[in-house]
Amino acid sequence: MGAFAYKAFTAEGRLETGTIEAAHPDEATRLLDQRGLIPVSVEEQAARSSATGSTFLQWRTITPQQVTRVLADLSVMLNAGIRIDEALSIMEKEFDSGRLQPVIARLHADISNGRSFSQALEDWPALFPPFQVAMVRVAESSGRLPQLLARIVEERQRFETLSARTSEALRYPAVLLLGTFAVLIFFMVGVLPQFATMASGNDAQGGFLSTMFAISAFLRENSDLILGFALLTLVTLLIAMRRRATQEAFRAWIVTLPGIVDIARSYRTARFTRLLGIMIETGITAPVAIKLISDTVDLGSDARRRALEASDAVRQGKRLTAAMELLQLPPLAIRMLRIGEQSGELATLSYKVADFYEARLERSLARLVGFIGPAAVICISVLIGGMIVSIMSTLMSFNEMIG
Repeated sequence: MGAFAYKAFTAEGRLETGTIEAAHPDEATRLLDQRGLIPVSVEEQAARSSATGSTFLQWRTITPQQVTRVLADLSVMLNAGIRIDEALSIMEKEFDSGRLQPVIARLHADISNGRSFSQALEDWPALFPPFQVAMVRVAESSGRLPQLLARIVEERQRFETLSARTSEALRYPAVLLLGTFAVLIFFMVGVLPQFATMASGNDAQGGFLSTMFAISAFLRENSDLILGFALLTLVTLLIAMRRRATQEAFRAWIVTLPGIVDIARSYRTARFTRLLGIMIETGITAPVAIKLISDTVDLGSDARRRALEASDAVRQGKRLTAAMELLQLPPLAIRMLRIGEQSGELATLSYKVADFYEARLERSLARLVGFIGPAAVICISVLIGGMIVSIMSTLMSFNEMIG
């Protein structure tokens, strides 16, 4: 007999942690099932710390896309009728999985030693989120692991595509604005000072041009101080962003910016409802599903508090759509989910909501890119064009005075 530390959800959706005496992990899982708990992780206490430490350097350099490719290969073999231990053995010996090769070897060894697939995945929390482990555990008990693994792969691929589109669409405006700022600084520091001497003695220069000359002189005279301050600010930000609280505060500020609000809301709603549909199809209870999805999708203490309130609301007998209101989903999404809940087609309606908000996300990204590009061009054209016109007017006035 050994001691196993476990994390499990109760039927009401509350996370319970503790230890249980059992001969091996499978027996510990069965004992938890008999108690009416849904296990999330079951680990032998003596092995927990060593497993976490030994895997840290391995998973930190592995990308989600690599994990998805491995799961896709495994899904194909399982759906072809190959046992999971045989499939992992084939992948370990015949497939080139790069940095994931030690992970596959470890999974194969764990399953060969009597652990279930979900238990083996628990040792790699950075690669396999808790909600996926929970779905795998439920699918194992119902004999639907091949089908569920295919759905997990589909969901991961869709999420990665959505994330890539969002990143690319937001990267373009950021680079464009940075380029515009760089061109403006170059003009102020490298070009404008050449006309300062000629225009300094001319009373015809306007207030706009005088202001630009003053800013140009300040930038040149304090260039070392400005560069030092910028470098110090950058280093401070990099250090501060290592803290989770700072990251959450930064994300909370970003999503409140004009033009980003709709993008963030559509992204979160699409991700949440698609995961909700998959988990309901899997057979995970609503309180547990809400908690697991919120831990995956939402960030920050306020979001976690809302998720707990929503989970408690469903546990207390309220409708699922009432919990969605606590999670601050858009009214249209809540209305569509209410229809699905009343008709018994909640999973189907969840997918439709996800499709709708993914399409809305793409439209919002297109509008943002379409606005930022012309706005940046107009801004740089007005500033530089205005300075050139002012300089030329000043020079013409100076020539007339000489003539």
